[in-house]
Amino acid sequence: MALGENESTKLPKDPRQITDIKRRAARFIFYKGTLFLRSFEGLFLRYLDKEEAHQAMEEAHSSSCRAHQSSPKLHFRIKRMGYYWLTMVKDCMKHAKICQMCQFHANYIHQPSQPLHPTVASWPFDAWGLDVVGPLPKS
Repeated sequence: MALGENESTKLPKDPRQITDIKRRAARFIFYKGTLFLRSFEGLFLRYLDKEEAHQAMEEAHSSSCRAHQSSPKLHFRIKRMGYYWLTMVKDCMKHAKICQMCQFHANYIHQPSQPLHPTVASWPFDAWGLDVVGPLPKS
């Protein structure tokens, strides 16, 4: 990921954009040919390209543990794995929306098909014929 001498390596002319770039650049580290982002927790997250990002999303979303989590949880899980890319949140949302298993099990309404009938709490004891208290003393 070497930077060449082209137009994209030069700073813009607007001083506000220059300040913004300098502020953001302090969080990135280029070490032994790999770009890292220093997270707010102090961890270094490896920057992934498009193919590696897709593989990381697939692994975190539906590989061995098959959690099939929603996009915010998937985003934090990938960060916990130590990876980062710029469009991470948007890509995780898109990936969760196109997952076939997530769509199959999503929005399941957990309501009974018929209305529920309440039961009396003492009914089991009446059916069994148990006298839990025993004979009461005469006063």
